Amino acid sequence: MHKAPERFVHGYVAPGFEPVRQQFTDNFRTKSETGAALTIYYKNEKVVDIWGGYMDKKGTREWTENSLCLYFSATKGVAALCLAKLHNDGLLDYDQKVSTYWPAFAQNGKEHITVRQLLAHQAGLCLLDKKIPLSRMNDFDYVKSKLECAKPMWEPGSRNGYSAGLLGMYMRELSRLTDAKHRTVGQYLHDELVTPNSIEFYIGIPDTIISERVATIELAGPAKRLFHLGQLPRAMRKKVINPSSLFMKSLSTIKGYNVNEPATWLIEEPSGNGIGTARAVAYLYNLFIDPSNPLHLNDGTKNDLAAPAIVPPGGEADIVMGMDMYYNLGFMKGGKLSKYAVNNEVFGFGGASGSNAFADPTNHLAYCYLPNKMGLSVPDKRDMAIQNVTYKCISASEAANIKK
Repeated sequence: MHKAPERFVHGYVAPGFEPVRQQFTDNFRTKSETGAALTIYYKNEKVVDIWGGYMDKKGTREWTENSLCLYFSATKGVAALCLAKLHNDGLLDYDQKVSTYWPAFAQNGKEHITVRQLLAHQAGLCLLDKKIPLSRMNDFDYVKSKLECAKPMWEPGSRNGYSAGLLGMYMRELSRLTDAKHRTVGQYLHDELVTPNSIEFYIGIPDTIISERVATIELAGPAKRLFHLGQLPRAMRKKVINPSSLFMKSLSTIKGYNVNEPATWLIEEPSGNGIGTARAVAYLYNLFIDPSNPLHLNDGTKNDLAAPAIVPPGGEADIVMGMDMYYNLGFMKGGKLSKYAVNNEVFGFGGASGSNAFADPTNHLAYCYLPNKMGLSVPDKRDMAIQNVTYKCISASEAANIKK
């Protein structure tokens, strides 16, 4: 496959974006891609919709147009889109205290945490005293009670600190408490954004989905990760090799979680178990920057989404990950020390597999890259290579329009 990947890549590319397809194809040859999908909207038009490779390491299932794949933490961005819509509709105020909607939240030093601080990973809520059993994850009241008892690991609002496994659970409860129908994020997403637009993305897939449609994640073992430590930012390496670090402990908040087991796919876990197509999530991000404004977003919400991150008093350094990070309203953002985005208006989220989805209002771009092989570099080299070519294509398109 790696020697002649061209025949494994299928789909549509608009004129002027052929280099994107070439880079996507080259990833199989030069970066050992297993399987992936890529969808890009530019100026409200779908200009790239391609897929290729295999859904499993052994190469027994070819990736198809409608293959589904786990998103890992890129799921957080989709959940944040749901909260943005609730905010737009006047149901959720980012600057209110979380306890305004959730009185029992105000325990153990959490009484003054605002929704904005929580979504910006500034609340110190990255660990629980005990793991939540996988079998209890869809017992929403049980999980809610555990979240209420959590204690901040640092003074809320003072520092950034990535909440890898818990933020999605908190977002799920905020949706339940503010939505008029008391729907979770997964239910709200299905009813308000997915079904009306005939796209396929789930946070907790129905048991009617045939498991063969879901790609197998090719995981990277500890030995392989140690061998590739040099591809991580220097400050992050210390966190990764220390099993007692906040980062490593925060990655396993659910007991029995296995990304390749159907039992895991069935739970609603907005921190990381969204499953769908790249086409679906690129479409969702495009909805939020579509100039025709199909979601009826007000200027306040649009400005909030595009606003730069608010750096806490402790600075840009993420106390959990050990690297400079920027967050806003549940999204990753760009910043002066960040390589995540080309400008500060971009809002989106990346995942451990190398998955990444975002909207760029400045360049009228919505983007989603979805692989099934765990990445070994931060930022992911496969994704960054595709992004770089994408923006070159946009620059060329803009230059051609100026000449006209």
